[in-house]
Amino acid sequence: MFDFNDEQLERIHEGYGKPNSVLLEEIRKAGFKPIGITVLICEETFIFKGKEEAEAAAAMFLPEGWWYDFGSWEDTRNEYVKKMYGGDEDAAPIVYWLDPNFAPKKPR
Repeated sequence: MFDFNDEQLERIHEGYGKPNSVLLEEIRKAGFKPIGITVLICEETFIFKGKEEAEAAAAMFLPEGWWYDFGSWEDTRNEYVKKMYGGDEDAAPIVYWLDPNFAPKKPR
């Protein structure tokens, strides 16, 4: 069991599902390069370019987090927003794209 002090817990809470995530820092230290981070059904969620990297990171860090490759993420996110937020992307948790090349293009 983990024993965190109040300052550590606050840091974990403030960065949960965001680019300043404590778990994201550990994932990067382990050599992985997620392209996105968010929260999906209250679970910190990490998105990778490919399935192999997503599975390798998951194997190292589970049971923490949810792990997706970019292709499966798109389908999962679309279904999640439709089901939980009535299709309103603006009401769903923000996806922080750590690699802007993968961020959806906004219509002009």
